Amino acid sequence: MNPIIISPSSLDYQVVKCPRCFYLEKINKIKVDGHIPPVFSTLDVIQQNYFKNLNTTNLSKHIPSGKIMNKDELPGRVVSKIMQDSKGREFILGGRPDIVINFDKPGYGIIDFKTTKFSEDKAEHYRYQLEAYAQIFTNPGSIKKGPTPKLEPITEIGILQFSPKIMSGHKGDICSVDFDMAYVSLDRNVEDFYKRVELVIDVLSNDNPPNFNENCKSCEFVKYQDSNK
Repeated sequence: MNPIIISPSSLDYQVVKCPRCFYLEKINKIKVDGHIPPVFSTLDVIQQNYFKNLNTTNLSKHIPSGKIMNKDELPGRVVSKIMQDSKGREFILGGRPDIVINFDKPGYGIIDFKTTKFSEDKAEHYRYQLEAYAQIFTNPGSIKKGPTPKLEPITEIGILQFSPKIMSGHKGDICSVDFDMAYVSLDRNVEDFYKRVELVIDVLSNDNPPNFNENCKSCEFVKYQDSNK
């Protein structure tokens, strides 16, 4: 059996929220939830371009001094070597991290930018995703375009949240919007991370989708539609 390819985003809250919908999206390519509006990706690019050449203390006073690694230092896509869960099943982690930091003191950080309403609880949803990147850089693999660099120790993972505050000015068809910023540092928990990987592989290894989830609005909608045919 070939190793299962797992994207870091596959390890967040989706698989817990509804295993059936998660399975249908990953295996059958049926996405039941709405797509994220492209404007959020545009904001993410703008934010990264602004901060990419600044010291990381400009992101937050809670982030140690360092510099954001650029495209010449990192491949666009990074992957792990072949790894195993507690049941001996092989998997590979692969994705594109938002921000990787090389700190002035020995160590590296992995941070995601999110344009959203401030919430420490919401930031926790992305802990597995960021830990996945920490595992990739600690256990690097390689693709045709080149190897993933080994970066360790990973001393910081976290979410930098941007929340629109006020429109501060405009000129013609151009306006300026101020954002509040808040950084949430997340604790690393490798043991818990591997439990989440095991759950994901359990779900994706099924021959058929999991049962309907009574706590999932999408599942309840499909059941209602079927019962009224």
